[in-house]
Amino acid sequence: MSQKNRLQSGGRIDRSKACSFTYNGRKYSGFVGDTVASALLANGVDIVGRSFKYSRPRGIMAAGAEEPNAIFQIGSTEATTVPNVRATQQMLYPNLVCSATNGWPNVENDLMGTVGKIGGKMMPPGFYYKTFMYPQSMWETYEKFIRKAAGLGRAPTEVDPDIYDKMNQHCDVMVVGAGPAGLAAALAAARSGARVIIADEQNEFGGHLLYSRELIDGKPAMAWVQSIVEELRSYENVQMLKFATVNGYHDHNFLTIHQQLTDHLGDTAPKGQIRSRLHRVC
Repeated sequence: MSQKNRLQSGGRIDRSKACSFTYNGRKYSGFVGDTVASALLANGVDIVGRSFKYSRPRGIMAAGAEEPNAIFQIGSTEATTVPNVRATQQMLYPNLVCSATNGWPNVENDLMGTVGKIGGKMMPPGFYYKTFMYPQSMWETYEKFIRKAAGLGRAPTEVDPDIYDKMNQHCDVMVVGAGPAGLAAALAAARSGARVIIADEQNEFGGHLLYSRELIDGKPAMAWVQSIVEELRSYENVQMLKFATVNGYHDHNFLTIHQQLTDHLGDTAPKGQIRSRLHRVC
């Protein structure tokens, strides 16, 4: 299938490495370096979800964790399936299987969308809080339909085959985000001899410079990023975490970091490898 919206050059993908995947039962193609979102956009897929209640069509709006619409079920088996994954954060890998979490019979032609157009005035904001209170014997039935309309993914029904890990860490300086400011701060701290951890949720360091055409010191922005990253790697007192989301800043300068180690490689982690790790940093 042609990628009708794919640019001929640019981006952070490897055009020499094609990558096929399945979305809602249909085969599509992308490249290594794509997210699921960028691959779908390249293939002309513009409806990825439905709004709650009125089931209005929704497309991809953002490029990261803030994406509200492209929330998918990822995985090819009941043991490996993962619900509510943002397509903007999931890297494409060969034979990835994903699907929209709402829309019936499918997200492109949703029956609830018709109901929303016809019965809009009959379903004012908050109507469900009163409508579905009685009778109590119907609560379980109501819940199934409400959850389906809300677009929530389904939990796996079989034993997870992967291994997960946790680790206690200590540092003098914790840098959250590896954009230009974060890289500069990490480098200054590293040069001073401080123990540094720098974490970024993307697959590459650079932040907005990954897609910038700016010049830094007369050179392309990514050349500056590469030089900083190479210098940081040369320090033994620096730990660099990719695919790492800092999800909590707690009392006493205690932080928690969720790092995905193999989610970009396949449904399951390669044998003997850990799928994800929780870093506890103080």
